[in-house]
Amino acid sequence: MKIKKILWATDGSAEAEFALKFAKYLAAMAKADIIGVHVIPFPVQLLFQELREEDAKFSEWQSRAEKRVTSRFGTIKKNLEKDGIKFEGVILKGIPNEQICEFSERRKADIVIMGKHGHGLIETMLIGSETVKVLKNSHIPVFVAKGAETVKKAEFKNILIPVDMCHDTESALHMAMDLSLLTGCSITAIYALRLDMYAQDMPAGALDIVIKQSISELEKRVATSKEKFQRARKTKLKKEIKTEVIHGLSPAVSISNYARKNKMDLIVINTHGRTGISRLVLGSVTERLIPESPCSVLALKPE
Repeated sequence: MKIKKILWATDGSAEAEFALKFAKYLAAMAKADIIGVHVIPFPVQLLFQELREEDAKFSEWQSRAEKRVTSRFGTIKKNLEKDGIKFEGVILKGIPNEQICEFSERRKADIVIMGKHGHGLIETMLIGSETVKVLKNSHIPVFVAKGAETVKKAEFKNILIPVDMCHDTESALHMAMDLSLLTGCSITAIYALRLDMYAQDMPAGALDIVIKQSISELEKRVATSKEKFQRARKTKLKKEIKTEVIHGLSPAVSISNYARKNKMDLIVINTHGRTGISRLVLGSVTERLIPESPCSVLALKPE
């Protein structure tokens, strides 16, 4: 996957500004353009009763908001262009997650980058629920920036890929390999073996057998995916992909703990649909992993 157009969704919050650092990092590496998007919600979404009743007050508030965002976009454009990165700022109106998803497809963005939280009800909002809605509905990979308190520099040195043995996770593996070619980062593919409360009653050695079988299957999947990737890209990865099987009661918690212990910079994971539900929803592991993760998460739908 080539990254040529990055959509950065902002609500003016500190987390959105933190996400911009990753947008700038990827844009510099991939020589891509950045489109900044700020969505101003309709009065009904702001829950301002007085503004719904008095259009003049809302129009005045909206005008001030637009001027403030336009000024901020102007500053960002000036700063980014000094580094050779083309930037365009766009103000939209409506339901934030819907506008972001529709606009990203209309402008053929390759990736959406956003923060996990926002201001809340006042100002344009990209609160946690809005971020999850974008993740659920976007057909474009969504990067959720995390770690503003601990991450000093936006960069990828170590990427983690949780592999689901029951679902196709090849697109996530290929995305990680593309990022490795782009940034030179290392990749670790893990399988989180879920153990229930009765695992302690398993016969001696049984768990070791399951783990060995899982390691074998994981290595096979990664090797096949790597071979296919290199054939399609007509190039070879400079670094080997490390594989490891971990286990615990909760795959999401196990993955998060592994990422924290091994100082991962990014987790790349697939979302998937549930059988019988027409609307795409996040997989249970992915949805729980995002708030649990100590680092940024890049989620994408299986191809």
